[in-house]
Amino acid sequence: MHFFRYGLSWPKFNALIHLYMTGDHGLIQTELGNKMLVSRANITGLIGRLEKEELVVRRNDPSDKRVFRVCLTNRGCALIQSFLPVHNSYVQKVMSTLDIHEKEVLISLLRKLNKGLNSI
Repeated sequence: MHFFRYGLSWPKFNALIHLYMTGDHGLIQTELGNKMLVSRANITGLIGRLEKEELVVRRNDPSDKRVFRVCLTNRGCALIQSFLPVHNSYVQKVMSTLDIHEKEVLISLLRKLNKGLNSI
């Protein structure tokens, strides 16, 4: 419900926030798939759906014409900018159910998992 009110799903939000964080530079399609931990087929389909909604655009990479660079459109950027305050408030409310010790344990475990993922 949290994402749905903005016409988003977790995968759409995940892709858009990664692109938003890169600024105008965007990401090569494969890089975006790697960051999202999804297959080549999944990222291609997701980008296609985001293009149809005019949230992203694929451009030829200037340094390698064989690959596409995915960038947010103005519409995609506006969507993320309007959704982020709502999302941050939501996450803050969810996290407020944990006390400080539980938050520290959670952060420690997430760092450990991230380290494990990076070593694969």
